[in-house]
Order: sequence, then C-alpha cells, then structure tokens
Amino acid sequence: MNMDLITPQDEQIIHQWSVRQTTQALLNIANSDGSASKKLAHFCDEFKELAPQVKIRNAKDDPFRTPAIIIGRHGNIAYQAIPEGKELPPFLEALSAAAKNAESPSDKISPATLIELPAELSVFIAQQCPHCPNIVSQLLSLADENPPLRLAVIDGFLFDKQAKAQDIRSVPTLILDNELRWTGQINIREVIRQCVQRDPSQLSAASLRQIIEAGEAARVATMMGTNNQIFPAFINLLVHERWSVRLGAMVTVEYLADESPDLAARLIALLIKCFAGLDAPVQGDMVQVLAQLKSKDVKEYLEKITSGNYAESVREAAEEELETWPND
Repeated sequence: MNMDLITPQDEQIIHQWSVRQTTQALLNIANSDGSASKKLAHFCDEFKELAPQVKIRNAKDDPFRTPAIIIGRHGNIAYQAIPEGKELPPFLEALSAAAKNAESPSDKISPATLIELPAELSVFIAQQCPHCPNIVSQLLSLADENPPLRLAVIDGFLFDKQAKAQDIRSVPTLILDNELRWTGQINIREVIRQCVQRDPSQLSAASLRQIIEAGEAARVATMMGTNNQIFPAFINLLVHERWSVRLGAMVTVEYLADESPDLAARLIALLIKCFAGLDAPVQGDMVQVLAQLKSKDVKEYLEKITSGNYAESVREAAEEELETWPND
C-alpha cells in the first residue's frame, strides 16, 4: 500500500504507539463528498495498516462534523485534519486516553467538570505551527473530561472554506460557539471560565440540540422560562429539516407551554412570520405546535391555512386541529 499520507518518521511513531497500546482504540469515519473526506479516509486506512488493533467504523448518520475522524470516549472530538508531524503525538495520546478511560472511567475532578452547558470549540491549526500541538493537546484533555464539550480540530489549509468563512488569519485560533475567539497564546483557564459563565440564551442551535437529544428537553424549557426569553437558536431547531430534531424541539414546547404559557405564546408570532417559507412537512408539524398555543390569533391563522395556497396535507392538518378547537 502506498503510504503517501504518513511519512516514514510518523510510521515509526505509530508503530511504537501500537506496540504499547494494550486497549482497543476506535476511529469513527464521518464521510462526505470531496477531496478532504477522501484524505481523511485514506489516512485511517494507512493508520490501520500500522496499528491493526485499532477499530475503524463509520460514524453515526448525523455526526456533529462531516467529514471528520471522530474520536474520544464520548465521540465528541472531530479531527478535520491529518495528524502528522508534531500534531501526531496529541492525536495518539487522545486515542490512548479514550480507550483507557472507556474501560476505567476516571473519578478525578478538574475545572472542565464545571462546564454544565454544551459548548462547541473549534480550533484552527496549521501543520507547521509550533504552538498548535500544545493547545490541541490541552483541548483534547478538556474534551475527554467533559462529554458536553464538542471539539473540532481543523486544518485551515485542508478545510480552507471553513477558515475563510471564519476569517482565520493566524493559527492557532480557537472559537467558542461561533462567538468568542482566542488567537496565538491561548489561556485554557480563560477558555474554561467562558464556557462556564456563558449566557444560556446565546447557546448555539447545535448546543441546544445536544441538550434536547440527551433527553433534557424540559431543561431547555426551564432555561428559557428562567430567562423569560425564547432563545434565538431554538427556532432553528423547531423548524429544522430533520424530523427527529423538530420532534425534540416540539417536546420542549410542550414543557414550555405547561411551565411558562405566556412565554410560549411568544412563539406564535415567530412561527407565523416564517411559516410561508417552510417546507410542507415542517409546516404540518408547526400547525401542531401552533395548535398547542391556543389563542384567537392562532385560530384565525389556522383558518387562513385551510383555504390558503398550501399542500393538501398542511390544509388537512389545520382542519383537524380546528375540529378539536374549544368553543369560544
């Protein structure tokens, strides 16, 4: 096999690591189209040749980053980079730590365990950067200690579109939830502090989704009630194209309607505003959501839907809800 992605020096490092590795490490491949995806998959194939005891499998159908090599005992680390040179040792250490801790979870308490809300960290690196391996190593340890934290290690040259979209001009650059960023010498304690002290209303859609899919829809409803605010990113989940994501958000609305009916009523105007631009399946689900928030405005809007230029399934859904509407 042509080892064109792994240098002879790195081959030796991987071989030595493989000899010492006593527990099975796991690489999940999240594939997509494009040359970057092929390179990541090819690296894993070469890695498997050098470390036969490593298990490689396809990632779940909806990984948080694609394409990527997903590692970590929590499946919360995405490598959108080829670990090579000085970036290889942190990668191998993370594989070892994940395999070891999966068998014998650690009870140690670290600052990272104070992070309660999901956080998305994206660190942009370059293979020749002398400072990148150290920050990557520290971030990998944080992700291993804290399941709600999702970390993406991104090669800004291999994934140049992402780098341009984030206006990356130097490395390492670390971004928290697409908001806060650090460049150059990064203080991990400051990163942890910001993760801990974040305003829940500013959570990204991905972070809110992570909470809901962990079975904590009620928690999201309570957070919105406590803040007396419909979190902006929540609407993105409620009208998401994937049905399973919408379902989780709809369950959240049920909790919110019970706990904070006045706040839940604010969803009416938000949903009516975007309703016409939604796909028919999403519109059908939003009819059900609106019907939970019974008001004169909702009834009038459902009546408009029944005679409007909508898919038959959407009109029928509105008619069914109106049939069960309580008498005024």
